[in-house]
Amino acid sequence: MVAHPPSAGCPEPNVGQHFLASSEDVDQQASLLRGWNQSYAQMSAGRFFGTVSEVLLKDGRIFSEFTGQTLLQSGVLPPNLIAIGLPTEMRGRAVFCGMEDHPEALHVFSGTNGFEFYSPSELTMAGLVVPREALSSLLSETEREHYLTNFGSARLARVDAKAATMMRGFVKGVLELAETAPHLLQNAAIMATLYGGLLSNVAAVMDASSDLAPDQIGPARRWAVVAQAREAVLSRPDSPTSIAELCRIVGVCRRTLQYCFHDVLNISPAAFLRAVRLNGVRRMMRVAPSVTEAAAHWGFWHFGHFARDYSAMFGELPSQTHRRFHARRTNA
Repeated sequence: MVAHPPSAGCPEPNVGQHFLASSEDVDQQASLLRGWNQSYAQMSAGRFFGTVSEVLLKDGRIFSEFTGQTLLQSGVLPPNLIAIGLPTEMRGRAVFCGMEDHPEALHVFSGTNGFEFYSPSELTMAGLVVPREALSSLLSETEREHYLTNFGSARLARVDAKAATMMRGFVKGVLELAETAPHLLQNAAIMATLYGGLLSNVAAVMDASSDLAPDQIGPARRWAVVAQAREAVLSRPDSPTSIAELCRIVGVCRRTLQYCFHDVLNISPAAFLRAVRLNGVRRMMRVAPSVTEAAAHWGFWHFGHFARDYSAMFGELPSQTHRRFHARRTNA
């Protein structure tokens, strides 16, 4: 496999930098996703056009790639990375690693044998790349063995609609933030939250693609798990906690945490964390210069969904809260 050099005029991005590029050449396009060691061959007739939008986070990446012709793609990622993708637009027949492709399939690009992708005439792929070691540190022992084994080779995997929607929204929201408020990518606290969100999204998609059963634990232990999780979340009033972090702190897998919360509180851990994060945004808006900064600090990347959830929780738009708080400060 040939590793293509970065395109002329497209320097290697720094951590937190938004990288945006377009190409009219398939070889140049193949080089835009750095480190993938991939090659593209155009299979359909016509002028090629493609784009890549990417945010680099430590040794992880969030990206969206558009390609405007049918391609034969092949590549091999470094063994220390896990790379997954979900189409946001897919027009035409596609085959991934010998499997008939479809728009709702999770694409696992990483694996020791590499991948081969006969991609359709118009494709937009939302993708996440994370280091195995960082992801492994957030998984229980059972999850680590099950997930990392199942994601050890390139293939198509099933994923439920809720997890797929969450991942697509995460990628879309982060890239929109990078375009509209690039200065926030230089905020260390926001970048730490974003990196945690990247790992948590990959863990959530892996969980939604597996058949791992929850641990069988008794009522007293279920109550203790929820109590310990609540204490962990509420002990951090100034920063968000992800489900992946909760699983590590409490020492259970995602399925077990979900089961415990539903049994004890009749809500999901995600709903509990969302309520805590919304309250965190509301507190932070007393001092934050913008709603966007407060929302990003608390891990809300899709601002349309955030505004809807905030309004449902507090009965007003976040912009109304922000104006009122800052009017009080001005008049004080």
